[in-house]
Amino acid sequence: MIASYRVEPATAADREDVVALFAEDLSDLHMVFDLPTLAGVFDEMLAEPRAMVLVVRALDDDERPWRAVGVLVATRLLSVKAGGKAMWIEELYVGRRWRRLGLGRLLVEGLMERARPSGIKAIDLEAYQGNAPAAVLYRSLGFRRIGRERFHYRMEWEGEDADDGGTEG
Repeated sequence: MIASYRVEPATAADREDVVALFAEDLSDLHMVFDLPTLAGVFDEMLAEPRAMVLVVRALDDDERPWRAVGVLVATRLLSVKAGGKAMWIEELYVGRRWRRLGLGRLLVEGLMERARPSGIKAIDLEAYQGNAPAAVLYRSLGFRRIGRERFHYRMEWEGEDADDGGTEG
């Protein structure tokens, strides 16, 4: 029932739930992480003026009835391609138990509603190849695929011997 969910800006009180969601996402991707680092990143996101962190809360029957069960993290930036202010969705994750209920859609729509009055001209994101549910969601909301390939560089890789063919996660 859609009335039992709400999208709101994340607060420090969401730390435990959001860190658990980040950890679940990284586990799904077979990436290495540690909880204190994830908690620190969440704290930095809340403090960063260009970041928007939204959570979808579920009315559940446990001891914390309005807990965060999904998270969206976006960053404001200036974009030549957009002709001004834009946003980049860095993270969109809904906990396994809460999928296929339209919560990802609620999060993206919540971002779009908050972005329009701020003069945001575009929202960009990436999805993993083969993630059909994500592609269907984004297309249904009016996103269009653009022919780009994203690259990633981690500063900690400097000085490591790399074969340039490996992947992380």
